[in-house]
Amino acid sequence: MDRKHTFGVILALLAAFFNGMVGILSVNLFQSGLSPEAVAFYKCVVALLIIVMLLAVTGQTATLLSYVKTKWKALSVCSFFGFFMLYFFETASYETLNVAVVVFLLFGVSTLVTFFANALFEKRNLVAQEWMSVLFAVLGLYLIFMENETIASSDNTGFVFAVLAGGGYGLFLVLNKKLNIGGGLVPVCGLLLFGVVYLFVPFSMSGFAGVESNVWLTLLLLALLPTIGGFWCTTKSLTILKSQTVQLVELSEPIFALMLGFVFLGQLVSPMQMLGGGCILGAILIHEVKLSTLKSLSKRKVATGPTR
Repeated sequence: MDRKHTFGVILALLAAFFNGMVGILSVNLFQSGLSPEAVAFYKCVVALLIIVMLLAVTGQTATLLSYVKTKWKALSVCSFFGFFMLYFFETASYETLNVAVVVFLLFGVSTLVTFFANALFEKRNLVAQEWMSVLFAVLGLYLIFMENETIASSDNTGFVFAVLAGGGYGLFLVLNKKLNIGGGLVPVCGLLLFGVVYLFVPFSMSGFAGVESNVWLTLLLLALLPTIGGFWCTTKSLTILKSQTVQLVELSEPIFALMLGFVFLGQLVSPMQMLGGGCILGAILIHEVKLSTLKSLSKRKVATGPTR
């Protein structure tokens, strides 16, 4: 694995770490009285304002305007799936479902969508190694969350919302790569710009709600860590890695949650959860070994030349 590939994997891991905080922070905001529509809208507005100020201070305003003018069609499509579908439906599902259930459904569906959508765009069938990788990934997620009692009694509406959020995120990963959105603060700002417009519709329909002074810190953390940090790392990693690889590496999010729970809360990790984490790591290895094998075979063909 070369340094560039390693850097891409590290970025995807950081994205998983940042995104793992969405559920906890969102639930805290719900308890303060904010609706899911308000949480999704306000965190994107705060994130957008922060990035716009950073770009203005660093003299990149002209670059942003030129980028949005050139890429507005691609940005509007990717933002719909990556910000509206993901943030609106994910945030709404946290209102009725346990955080662990939402994470399981979201990542399970997004993994399937990423692999199948990518194969569809490339007009090919999934190869055996990809099927194995998907199987191990979904199995790992199931083993991690199977002991959660609320899975069996999940709210149907929340279930549908979490599935839609996962589908949106899977399509975002594939389209972001295919439409060459790029990585960095400028692309993230462009995506946020359209995301705020999309999210304003459900926010306005639910009734305008103000933000109490005691929740601004939580809202700021939600904007800085998962919204800016998570999407910056994800878009940057997509400029280096395949969308399937980014998706698989970001499945480490529940593993981070288990580790943090053990370190800071003293929550023990069960054997099944450890096995689930092993399956997710196995899914990444299966996919990466496949890629390296194909590369070595192609290099060998070039070196030996055509045979009769």
